[in-house]
Amino acid sequence: MGFGLSIGGGGDFLPSIRINGKDGGVERSTWDGTERGLEVIDDFVALFDFATLKVGWIEFTDRGPDKRLVAIGDPLPDRPSEKHKQGIQLVVQLPGGLGCHELCSTAIGVVAALETVYDTAIATEEWKNGEVPVVRLTEFVREKTKHGNRAVPVFEIVAWKDRPAELEEHRASPRPRAAMPASGSSSRPAMTGSTQMTPPKPETSRTSVPDFG
Repeated sequence: MGFGLSIGGGGDFLPSIRINGKDGGVERSTWDGTERGLEVIDDFVALFDFATLKVGWIEFTDRGPDKRLVAIGDPLPDRPSEKHKQGIQLVVQLPGGLGCHELCSTAIGVVAALETVYDTAIATEEWKNGEVPVVRLTEFVREKTKHGNRAVPVFEIVAWKDRPAELEEHRASPRPRAAMPASGSSSRPAMTGSTQMTPPKPETSRTSVPDFG
């Protein structure tokens, strides 16, 4: 079930993308072989491969995220602790030769936005034909809630591309004869709390698409 591991092939570590669901902004982890760091991404656009999607329980710690994740279609594992929150994870590919990264979040607004673009993507003919969407984060909608400030990303599908082999290596597949969720929920990511949000619906366009190689 990939407990506590990244979803890279063979448990390989992938650099990560962090979308700040409180204050807004996007960062990616960097690694030069000797030192780790963070790099701010001002214009976040990537190939979003929802075939790599996993759902389950995540706790972000000083040592890194502790994840109990399964592919869509597998039964969710038991919650390991009160500190673990429901979340989702998928692999995205950045342009400019930066390669595959994990995008992982438990933030309600971020997950709701990902669910919206997920629903839009998998309903298209392009997805059914095996293509993957090029998705851009166009803005953050900032809100105040009873739990504090929230920055909800708005995603837009700007193009479609053939799935690179690099992404195919990270596909998440249910286990054989896995118990399926209730009818109507087998293809949806897990929710992350009792209060759900509906961010603006992304619209598909085909402008300003970076080179993914």
